Amino acid sequence: MSLADAKVIGTEPLPEKEAVWTKLVKKVYVDPKGVERTWESAERTTRPAGSDIDGVGIAAILEKDTGPEIILQKQFRPPVDKIVIELPAGLIDAGETPEQCAVRELREETGYVGEVLDTSPVMFNG
Repeated sequence: MSLADAKVIGTEPLPEKEAVWTKLVKKVYVDPKGVERTWESAERTTRPAGSDIDGVGIAAILEKDTGPEIILQKQFRPPVDKIVIELPAGLIDAGETPEQCAVRELREETGYVGEVLDTSPVMFNG
């Protein structure tokens, strides 16, 4: 099979007891106008204890004679039932720093071995 052969073949509700990576949560908050509201979201259940983040996204820049190039990857993503082009990314393992995770995930997903030169503030992908 090739990447182009990947496709969603079924969709059904996920019972909470079968959820391995995420849990659904309802947040109650007050908006900037003082109105109480609710927000439904999913949270990762895999965040390592003591970590402020679940995973990393990697903006890997390859310095070439023709100029810098950014490394992207193609991956099938079931939520959209399509092949998408995206930055390499991944979840942090227990005992791993975000920087170690970035180097590991870049190698696992692209074969490139990099070094972390800079980090960004925490970003949200929704």
